[in-house]
Amino acid sequence: MKTPSLNFRCSCLLFIASLTVFAADPGPPVERVLFREGKVFAVRAGKTAPLEANVTLPNAIAVSTNGTFTVGKGKARPFQAGQSLGDDGMLASPDGTLVPVFDHIVIKSGRPVLMKDGVSSPVTAEMVLGDGTRVSPDGTLMGTDGRRTKLLDGQMRRLDGQNIAATDTVTLLQGKVVLQKDGSRLELKPGQTIAMSDGSKVSSDGTLSKPNGTTVKLIEGQTVTVEGVSTRPR
Repeated sequence: MKTPSLNFRCSCLLFIASLTVFAADPGPPVERVLFREGKVFAVRAGKTAPLEANVTLPNAIAVSTNGTFTVGKGKARPFQAGQSLGDDGMLASPDGTLVPVFDHIVIKSGRPVLMKDGVSSPVTAEMVLGDGTRVSPDGTLMGTDGRRTKLLDGQMRRLDGQNIAATDTVTLLQGKVVLQKDGSRLELKPGQTIAMSDGSKVSSDGTLSKPNGTTVKLIEGQTVTVEGVSTRPR
């Protein structure tokens, strides 16, 4: 029996390797998932299709085809109709709210609130974050160098101490302009105009005027994001 030539054996190995790579290729990564009509959809490379298998996103977020997601070893949380979850860990709802799903601290009405596994609770004692910074119940952040900073409404910190860039939103919902601004949700009254943290101005007729002079006229159900309080110079 003749021994296969070296070239033949190399060709076989290359062919097998190519099949292995092809079989293991998961395709484009999931950019975000959507929950519509009781089903989970995945967006990959700009294309939306039903989620056919459970998928893991950054920040230890696991999304299941049954319409739930978990963060780390936390409990399963159900999606609500119309929600979308991005690979940045931000959960967007139809009412314009945009919040991180991973554990964090957010300042509301001047006080820190702990968001852990999707449940909020007030911070009633000093918390030491992963990087050694300390957050007091009055909303003061003390750095490892001893410097104190008064955190502003809407500012957020991960539990490891990393800053989270807050994002405000402007939504036209049932003919009314609804804002997520500095960690709070508010509805504009007729004739009212309000300035956002990035310098944009929003009017109750759905007009958003940006600092660069451009304007956006919102349509029903549209949400526009703008930079939040944590991006402002201190």
